[in-house]
Amino acid sequence: MISARIKDLMNEKGWSLQQLADISDLPMETVRNVYYGKTNDPKISTVMKLAKAFNLSVNCLMGQCPHTPQERIILQNYRACGPHGKSLIEFIAKYEAGAIKSERNATEKHKIPCLVPHGDIHKGIVYETCQTIEVETSIPEAFVGIRMTNNDLAPAYCRDDIILFENRFPHDGERAAFFKNGRAYIREFVEEDKQYRLKCLHNHGEDILVKRMDEIEYIGTCVGVLAE
Repeated sequence: MISARIKDLMNEKGWSLQQLADISDLPMETVRNVYYGKTNDPKISTVMKLAKAFNLSVNCLMGQCPHTPQERIILQNYRACGPHGKSLIEFIAKYEAGAIKSERNATEKHKIPCLVPHGDIHKGIVYETCQTIEVETSIPEAFVGIRMTNNDLAPAYCRDDIILFENRFPHDGERAAFFKNGRAYIREFVEEDKQYRLKCLHNHGEDILVKRMDEIEYIGTCVGVLAE
């Protein structure tokens, strides 16, 4: 999948293998192996560098979104959402397109949507049952938050902590929120030999093992905590 995707992108840009290696800051042999399909499941660090070279998200490079203008991608994703997802997208767009921009410039703070889950957080957050509120933060990268409604993830995160996430795939060892089978999980991303582990925090919950990155979707990487 990734081999064909990279070939299409290189044809569009008119790049050679050497140009891609130089722009992505990867060894020529690594790029060649991915290009010719000799490496079927490249490391996340390799995929992230390739995605950055093409100015794409990791999901788009892995073929999870069509290679079309950004507006069409957003519209397609919006149409695929349920009522809760659509309301969340509208919530973000409303503030980003309106007075929130001037408020951010004036106060160095901005408002973001925050999900308030129900039930046991360590067992996975049922996305469709979440309430959405707004919170204010001075961390510019933060674009969404999740409020801890109990101490399931203590001492990593305690009740009423709001975990802030930025919109990027995590590096090895970083904490992030992932979406799988209708539930969101807050886990540590660990890259292991030929597989990836979404490691539970302080033995709260169960580890999730995946062999390919396209088996999961990321919500965001932890960028800070608001303690209330």
